[in-house]
Amino acid sequence: MTDEIERFMNQAASLGSLGAAKRQQGEELAADAYFREGFGLALKAANRIIQGGSHPARLDALRVAARFALECGEATEARRLMDEALSTEASPQYAVEWAQLRDESAWPDSWLIAAVRRDPPDVKALDALANRYWKPLFGRCQLLTLNHQKAGDLAQEAWCRVLRSRQALKPGGNFPAYLTTIATNLWRDWYRSARRAGPMAEHRLESLDMPHPNEDGESVALVDRIADLKSLSPEDQTLLAMDIDAALEQLSPQLREVLVARFITGESCAEIGRRHGRTEQSVSGWVRQAIREVKLHLEAMSRGAAVKA
Repeated sequence: MTDEIERFMNQAASLGSLGAAKRQQGEELAADAYFREGFGLALKAANRIIQGGSHPARLDALRVAARFALECGEATEARRLMDEALSTEASPQYAVEWAQLRDESAWPDSWLIAAVRRDPPDVKALDALANRYWKPLFGRCQLLTLNHQKAGDLAQEAWCRVLRSRQALKPGGNFPAYLTTIATNLWRDWYRSARRAGPMAEHRLESLDMPHPNEDGESVALVDRIADLKSLSPEDQTLLAMDIDAALEQLSPQLREVLVARFITGESCAEIGRRHGRTEQSVSGWVRQAIREVKLHLEAMSRGAAVKA
């Protein structure tokens, strides 16, 4: 009996490795097949072990089976196995281990996405995925639209677009990058359709304070071009935020998107270049151009304010 169980578990481990490799290569159908076969073997081992009454070994088999179920997106089945394990052995040691495994907020993206791909999607996994990525998505949308309300609409539409096509999501893919791409493409469409009206900024933007080399090779950030917000009065902070909004609004959609991606999202020029089909040097040029234009707009507004004073 022990040899048979060990064989089942070794085969399951091999299938898990094959599934992980296929998922990394983007071959989701093959990955799912490997994970499901591994799940069946681990479950078979657990059922064999119950006849021998070896609780620790059974718990290990149930844990492996639960992890395979999560890889396949079978979150309900995984939770059932967790409950079964806890009823088998309720000692503090195992209770903590299983509590960590069933915490959806700690699941990797691949498990959450696999569960969301199901029909219907797993509600708890969907909530965990939204909690993980809604805030950065909204922040990026606010910097793209320069408008709090429009940012909320854009983020909501991007999220709905992802959910409508959720069955095409790849658990092994880069979900935050995919979500960002959806939001950016939607914003570009919105910008073209509403170009005449233009966005009206109502809320203060985050500082573009990530260092970036200038033409002289020195590290420079947009925040170095403007006053320290903490040293300004609330009224001056509001005026400065409006100036920054106005300066960003003058950029072309492409330059604004590149500036946000580079300084706010933290993408490298190489990553942005791959998305746009351009070289890293080309994107570096776009970033420098965007910084120059923002600087010129801010300086022009400063001179205008000085003249009026």
